[in-house]
Amino acid sequence: MSDRDPLEGVPDSARDWHQGALDGDAAVCAAPQPMQPGFPCIHNKAFHDLHRDVYGRTWPNRPEEPLYVARKAPVVDGMVTVPTDDYGAVTLLEPAWCLGHSGSEAYRADIEHQGAETATMLPTLCHDVVPVLGISLVQRPFSPTEPRVHAVVKVDEDWHALNSRGLDVAAGLLVEHAAALRHLARQLAALEVQ
Repeated sequence: MSDRDPLEGVPDSARDWHQGALDGDAAVCAAPQPMQPGFPCIHNKAFHDLHRDVYGRTWPNRPEEPLYVARKAPVVDGMVTVPTDDYGAVTLLEPAWCLGHSGSEAYRADIEHQGAETATMLPTLCHDVVPVLGISLVQRPFSPTEPRVHAVVKVDEDWHALNSRGLDVAAGLLVEHAAALRHLARQLAALEVQ
């Protein structure tokens, strides 16, 4: 038997989501993967076309599957209340672009507004279709380091095989995705001046 860590080379953040899926964390999709027991979906519970495991393997989010939907805190008059362990119930303004809040947070500083993720879907020879350069708006209003709204970009650390046609398709998809990046940049610029 090998002493090698089966998740060797997997980034810590992906390991955390993987462990959360195994432990039944309410924020993690955790949909089971066909033919790969023990490697559930590590996406959050926001809608995603493809499930993805800790290694980057993807499989379809089939409509006949039960919906994995977290209960969201209600928004009343543009305000949302999020329970926290350190400050109790925290009521704050809910931006129009936020997808909502589920569950409670241990710390007020961890309360996060998160917008919809936009990614380009790239067909590969090795992993079928993979999401590339996911982007979304995020704000942690009580963060001691960066409370302002900002964008986050997801960069997949896996290598994916492409032939010459696939590489040409990838170039076209990335040019199209650049338009989404520019649109989000303009949206963020407007939010920064508020």
